Amino acid sequence: MNKIKKIDFDFIESKTSDKVVIGFHGWQGNKASFKPLVKNSLFENYSWFLMQGPYIVNNNPLTRTWSYEIEPNKWAYEEPKKLIEEFFNNIVFKKFKSKNVYVIGFSLGALVCYEYICSINKPLGGIFPIAGFMRSDNVNINKNQIKTPIVIGHGKSDSIVPIKRSEEAYRNLREQNANVELIKYEAQHNIPISMLTQISLKIENKT
Repeated sequence: MNKIKKIDFDFIESKTSDKVVIGFHGWQGNKASFKPLVKNSLFENYSWFLMQGPYIVNNNPLTRTWSYEIEPNKWAYEEPKKLIEEFFNNIVFKKFKSKNVYVIGFSLGALVCYEYICSINKPLGGIFPIAGFMRSDNVNINKNQIKTPIVIGHGKSDSIVPIKRSEEAYRNLREQNANVELIKYEAQHNIPISMLTQISLKIENKT
């Protein structure tokens, strides 16, 4: 596989807010996956980074993922972690204060939140892993993220990623004294308006 030099993204700048939302899509998504949220009245006033997984799935450039299989059942993690770290250090934190940065990850994008975003050494405004999972039970949250609000959301009827995976993630982070809560909602593998509302309230510091 050719070495990826940087992560692709779309940036949508707000003229009315100093806060930014960064969206990490799920398996076979792309940077258009979160575009409906940009136009949603709950989020339209914020700047957005719409992220695109650096690795192509099934030779289709429109279907992307955040890692690749090095060999059977062994996935690359160091390369994507470096790409994400460079994106935050060289782009995000040069434009925005870290506490004004909010990250939403859906499904596989939630894994990105657990694996990489929680390890960032600056306090963020909030982290929202939705309908996701941890790769293992040894994810370590950076000490500078202990007070960062982490709001996990998961549908009770999710047949793609069982809700127990978010329950496991919640327990793991609680054991590390993270500022984490778990919201269970009546839905399948998606993000209902009720969850979007909760995320919006957190960004506005109303809860």
